[in-house]
Amino acid sequence: MAEPLVSPRRHRLEVRVTPEQDALIREAADLEDTTVTAFVLDTVTSRARRVIKDHHTILLSNEAFDRFLIGLDKPAEAVPELVDLFRRNAPFVE
Repeated sequence: MAEPLVSPRRHRLEVRVTPEQDALIREAADLEDTTVTAFVLDTVTSRARRVIKDHHTILLSNEAFDRFLIGLDKPAEAVPELVDLFRRNAPFVE
């Protein structure tokens, strides 16, 4: 039976904790029947994924979403300052 492919761990994180934090983390790891390293990695990785998702997801109320859709359906309006800027600094020369 082939062993599963596991990417090697190449980076190390070190943190300083109070004695109380250490005891709390160790007790939680013991209760989960896992190592402190596995417990901390699982906990921190899950939290990191949630934080990233929260920062990439926009939640709107139904009313706000309806206003957003109405705005998208409106014809585009030229912004005079941008029109002038692009005329002066054309990024593409023909």
